[in-house]
Amino acid sequence: MKKQKQDYYYWEAKKKGYRSRAAFKLLQMNKEFKLIKENNWVLDLGSSPGGWSQVAVELGAKVVAVDLNPMKPIEGVEFIRGDITKEETVQKIKEIRDSFDVVICDASPKITGKWTIDHLLSIDLAKAAFNIAKLFLKRNGCFVVKVFQGEEIQKLFNEFKPYFRFKKFHSPKASRKRSAEVYFIGKGFKKLL
Repeated sequence: MKKQKQDYYYWEAKKKGYRSRAAFKLLQMNKEFKLIKENNWVLDLGSSPGGWSQVAVELGAKVVAVDLNPMKPIEGVEFIRGDITKEETVQKIKEIRDSFDVVICDASPKITGKWTIDHLLSIDLAKAAFNIAKLFLKRNGCFVVKVFQGEEIQKLFNEFKPYFRFKKFHSPKASRKRSAEVYFIGKGFKKLL
């Protein structure tokens, strides 16, 4: 019973045709914070297997998705296979589009099982996503990125904070209770000099 309850979103994802239970995290955050609107351009970093891209398309957005791993095609999504820390990936995004209304990132580092290392790897990944967001996000745009909780999280928040009118950490209902993940949500992007 307990396992079944825990994986309610896993079964819901199967039922609704989403590629991952993570789709519900974005749906819940979008409902609460109104991040993705119809006709928005969304950049989905660390997109594979495509749950968040599916949700963005469902919400009426056009999507450019980026991941190191392959991703099966989704109608309405242009996929780039690349590393978000590499300049060549930035160039490939630019070839498609030079600005986006929303940048989302549910990427996870390769988990080592060592809490501190995983936390620091997730901080690095969140910073890499933010570096891309700074290049592509339109004024007043939205940014969502996953990070694992730990000692560097407040420092990360302070680094992102000046760039957004609204900013907070949020844990959607669909996140597993025992999960260390939390999402930074930034709205009203300001380009700082």
